[in-house]
Amino acid sequence: LWVLLISSACPSYAQDSTCAEVKIEIMQELTLERQGFDAHMKINNGLSGITLENIVVEVTFDDEDGNPVLASSDPYNTGAVFFIRKDSDQIADNQDGSWSIDPVGPSSSSDLHWLIIPSTGASKGLAEGTLYFVGAKLSYTLSGEEHVTEVTPDYIHVKPMPELQMDYFLTREVFGDDAWTSEIEAPVPFTLGLRIKNTGFGVARSLRIDSAQPKIVANEQGLLASFLIRSCE
Repeated sequence: LWVLLISSACPSYAQDSTCAEVKIEIMQELTLERQGFDAHMKINNGLSGITLENIVVEVTFDDEDGNPVLASSDPYNTGAVFFIRKDSDQIADNQDGSWSIDPVGPSSSSDLHWLIIPSTGASKGLAEGTLYFVGAKLSYTLSGEEHVTEVTPDYIHVKPMPELQMDYFLTREVFGDDAWTSEIEAPVPFTLGLRIKNTGFGVARSLRIDSAQPKIVANEQGLLASFLIRSCE
C-alpha cells in the first residue's frame, strides 16, 4: 500500500529558527478472510406437558488422539487452541466456560449456534489441515430430575492461517511552506509506504485495509500544520 500525504503550514516569522515536533496518528483497519466453523445444536422437546429446564451445554474439543484442547470465549487467552462465542439469543455465558440455555417448552424446540475460530497455531502448519473433534455435554432438568446426555462429536479440519507482518516507511524529508519567506510555497506530496509480509503457512485472502485521515496527536509548539491523504495505490 502506498499512501500519498500532503502537509501544509501557515506562514510565521521569527528571528531564530526553532525545531518543532508534530506527531500524527493514522487509524487503519485490516481485514482478511479466515477459517471459522458454525457449531449447531437443535434441542427438541417432544413432550406435550413438560418443559426442559436448567439446560446447560458444555462444548468440548479434542485432538485427533482424543486429548482435550482448550477453547475459550476470551479473545485474549493466549493458551487457547480455539475461540468460541455464542451466536444465538437463547444462549448465556457461564463463568466456568459452559453455556446456559433458555428453557424449552412442551412440544417445541431450540435452535442454537456457536461460532468457532481456530487460533493461529491450531493447524500445526500442516498443509492438509489438522483434525479435531467437537462434541458437547448436555444437562437438563425434566420433572425435577437431572439428566445428562453426551453428544457424539463431529470432526473438523483446521487449515493453516496466514501470519502478517506490517512494515511502515516514509520519505526522509518532507517539504512544505517556508516560514521565513513572505511567499507561500505549495506543500510537496510525500509517500507513506506499507509493506505486508506473510510469514505463515496459509494464504491471506480478501485482504483489505481501510484508512482514516491523519490526526495530529502531539504538537507542543503549536505548529500550524496539517496532513491529508490524497490518494493510495
